[in-house]
Amino acid sequence: MQVSFLVPVYNTDPAVLTLCINSVLKAAGDHHQVVVVDDGSDREETRAFLSRCADASLTNLKILRNEANAGVSYTLNQAAREASGDLLAPVDHDDVVVSQGFAQTLRCLGYYRAQWVYSDEIQVDANGFLIRRMFKPDYSPQLLRSTMYINHLQVFSRDLFQRIGGYREGFEGSQDHDLALRMCEQVEPVHAETVAYHWRILEQTQSRSGEKMSVQTVDNGQRALREHFARLQRDAIVEPVLLRRHPNSQSEPVGVYRSRALPIGQSKVSIVIPCKLGTMRMIRGDNIELLAHCMKRISEIFSSAKPYLANITVEIVVVVNHEDKLENANHMIAHYGLTGFSVRDEEGFDFARKCNLGARQANGDILVFLNDDTFFQTEDWSAQVVSLLQEEDVACVGGMLLNADLTVQSCGDNVGRNSAVHYAPHPSAGNVGDAMHRYLADHETTSVSGAFLCCRKSTFNELGGFSRAFPNSFQDVDFCLRARARGMRCITAPGIRLLHFESATRDAKVDFETLDSLRSFHGPGLAGTDRYALWRYQPIYFSVFSYNGLKFRAFLLARIFVRAARRMEKALTRRPRCWRGVLKKSEHRVH
Repeated sequence: MQVSFLVPVYNTDPAVLTLCINSVLKAAGDHHQVVVVDDGSDREETRAFLSRCADASLTNLKILRNEANAGVSYTLNQAAREASGDLLAPVDHDDVVVSQGFAQTLRCLGYYRAQWVYSDEIQVDANGFLIRRMFKPDYSPQLLRSTMYINHLQVFSRDLFQRIGGYREGFEGSQDHDLALRMCEQVEPVHAETVAYHWRILEQTQSRSGEKMSVQTVDNGQRALREHFARLQRDAIVEPVLLRRHPNSQSEPVGVYRSRALPIGQSKVSIVIPCKLGTMRMIRGDNIELLAHCMKRISEIFSSAKPYLANITVEIVVVVNHEDKLENANHMIAHYGLTGFSVRDEEGFDFARKCNLGARQANGDILVFLNDDTFFQTEDWSAQVVSLLQEEDVACVGGMLLNADLTVQSCGDNVGRNSAVHYAPHPSAGNVGDAMHRYLADHETTSVSGAFLCCRKSTFNELGGFSRAFPNSFQDVDFCLRARARGMRCITAPGIRLLHFESATRDAKVDFETLDSLRSFHGPGLAGTDRYALWRYQPIYFSVFSYNGLKFRAFLLARIFVRAARRMEKALTRRPRCWRGVLKKSEHRVH
């Protein structure tokens, strides 16, 4: 099948455009086609360069020109109309295609017989130096509703493109996001785990990677998402996420949207709190009782008459230890004006058993397992949870857990090939941007923390609750992995933020025997389906003298040396490192 590369051009620097077109020609070879459309450039250097390209008379290169500037959507549609390939691959004018990565992308498309495939990327600055590597997750519908993580180079069938009507004019700046949202309503894309292009981030780039974004781009992105939910016949709230990059800077949009469909019908939320009565903890200089501190905050949230609480009712289910008195827990529930009850657990500590007991007694259709050493910062968390759990394929929902000093403790247990989110350096909650916006955008994760885990009661019963094989650790991970094995999704919503005073009720130690049991239970079944298996991305859990522990420490040591070498290389040379090996001078076909 022939691929037609679509390259829109407008007043591009000839030096940048030379790299782009030659890299595309190299990737295209003799079999594929390159269609370049000049969108009415008034820069003489750009027009002169494109004239020289046309004079080169290359059989697989077609140069077109719009008489006036008509916008990127019109230009890409024009390129698609003139293209002859069965597959289309839009390329930005400042991108550099990696021919080997692109070939791997095509092999991936053929292997899965897909209609749409996307790849990983490397982002570089104006001089060609590395900014970041973008190792993207497999198809994440929730992440796509939050940000355009697929970005540039992607390959899709002409039939799919024509079926959805191509690019829509009026969505400039977010035209690729709008296209992806409409395509994902038809088919699911396939992720090719290879770097197929280098993306040069220029000052004027309207990107979704933390660069400046125009008001028009943000508005068009909101409109694209609202219309996406409208096509799904759901009313939704779509708001841009603002990020303050420096303490003294103003908050600005970064291409991430907090979008959620409004809850449908009445919902009853049962908050299950396993605890030991009377547990005290020093928090910010005050010695407080954890359960009282937690329930007081819940009472403050649900006592207010907010619109998002109109169709939500809540009950509290406190599961106390065997030696605790039920009347004390019931009195505390009534004292804070909450509805609910308490139950007593059997003798001996078993966290999974306590949660299962509370779930059996709960009357709500939605279960929220909540540690007593937590404190909600987000008031509308219940509406967000209910909205997400009304999607049938969503099994669990979690949030962002913060330490007492407001640094990130956990934001879902998920990883790309670069780092584990849970064990990334703990940034401040006010400045949590990263390459994939995992601290800002709702996204699918391998598992969510049991300190705040929400699910439908029906789903909880279908999965058999928390496994008694993991009584005091990893029961949350096991539950999520079993849900994922059934094709369900686990979602982390960073917009839901809680303080978590971890390890307040007991000494938290890693049970390596339990970890080995988790490996042996889930390993065979997940080997071919989930590349984010626990033991692959949580090396902090490995014992110091285990094989995996030693291997991880060797990896850390190697990474330190590699990073030091790269910093030295950058300091000693001004050659653009990322272009090296992508395109040799002798391979330039246009000059």
